Amino acid sequence: NVLPLTVRLAQSTPRKRGADWDVWRCGRRPRRAQVAGLIGCTRGRGPWTAADTAVRSLDALGTNRKMPVHHLVVGTWTPPGAIFTFAFDDEKLTLELVKRTAIPEDEPISWMTFDHAKKNIYGAAMKKWSSYAVESPTSIVHQTSHPLVHDAKAQSPEASTRAIFLLAARKPPHAVYCNPFYAHAGHGSVFAVSPSGALADNVQNFAYQPGSGIHGMVFDPQEEYLYSADLKANKIWVHRRRGPSSPELDLVGAVGCPDERDHPRWVAMHPSGHFLYVLMEKGNRLCEYAVSPTTHLPEYTSRHWPLIPPGIPDRWTQYRADVCALSYSGGYLFASSRANSFDLTGYVAAFKLRPSGAIERQICLNPTPTSGGHSNAVAPSDWTDEWVAITDDQEGWLEVYRWQDEFLARVARVRVPEPGFGMNAIWYD
Repeated sequence: NVLPLTVRLAQSTPRKRGADWDVWRCGRRPRRAQVAGLIGCTRGRGPWTAADTAVRSLDALGTNRKMPVHHLVVGTWTPPGAIFTFAFDDEKLTLELVKRTAIPEDEPISWMTFDHAKKNIYGAAMKKWSSYAVESPTSIVHQTSHPLVHDAKAQSPEASTRAIFLLAARKPPHAVYCNPFYAHAGHGSVFAVSPSGALADNVQNFAYQPGSGIHGMVFDPQEEYLYSADLKANKIWVHRRRGPSSPELDLVGAVGCPDERDHPRWVAMHPSGHFLYVLMEKGNRLCEYAVSPTTHLPEYTSRHWPLIPPGIPDRWTQYRADVCALSYSGGYLFASSRANSFDLTGYVAAFKLRPSGAIERQICLNPTPTSGGHSNAVAPSDWTDEWVAITDDQEGWLEVYRWQDEFLARVARVRVPEPGFGMNAIWYD
């Protein structure tokens, strides 16, 4: 009986790690990755207490006992626009398409994200920033779409400018931060949200520099400082929010990358806030940065790791690193790369992180089934370290991998033969 034991643990005096191990005695033993996520995790607010552990244990056990089916949502790179919902059963290890939701055909979502409550989806949708209400995994309703308002030239059908990335704040006032790419992409946009979470007013268009092209952003754990990877200008930008109730940003500074050929595409931040991981698209490597406690600017530690095997010919032209993302526990980091030829494979890498956030070691560098196309985006689940999704748009696959004992093994896959299918996957439940 899980509940009575968990309640007793929540009410009991902490006994170092004893509370964690007591939970193992209730019914089925939780998977190792789940337990690893319960012990010693700081998330920027001190060690977990016994009450924290009890609640997390109930969540982990309850999910696996009573809700073995988890839903994922995926978009497309090209028209016609559609949102695809999938069901992954973590006991039967099956993955199936359960709903294709039609959306405005000229607004395919190449990058999507949930809001803090998973009641809304925000999309980078060609020439628009779009917003959808999530009533359930299979009931997703279009709310509104906003044009690229940061530059009048960007709205022209002849301009190559495209919405490429957006980041939803997890803390009030829950603004959404958006980046265009290609031409006329020297500004980011900030949108306020309505009481229901729909995209509302464009409250700010903040400057980078002419010729910039931001492809990824991340907040620090307090959501005070925003870090942006400028692929085209080869820089990392830092902005600061004006205050806890204000979504607007002011520039702190920018730092150049260690190699002029790096071209940073993606950034991820450790839960401690002490380390920033920068994925270099052209450099095909992952670079470690320490965050200055005084200036909050990232400082390159001179440590880096390959995202393609060494010795590959034409490394600067044949491959493009894609994204990096932390596991649920914050103990691991995953990163991926894509090949520019369908005759080659992409790669996925995993890294072990120290509690401080420093990278301890690179664990693996595995080939992916295809080149990855525009995608090969890696998406760890947000309730356990055990599951990782990877998408590709060369052939249109969504795959789920199990991360166990520091090995990565594919357990399920499904193919969607629709144009442009296979952008990033987001986990609903």
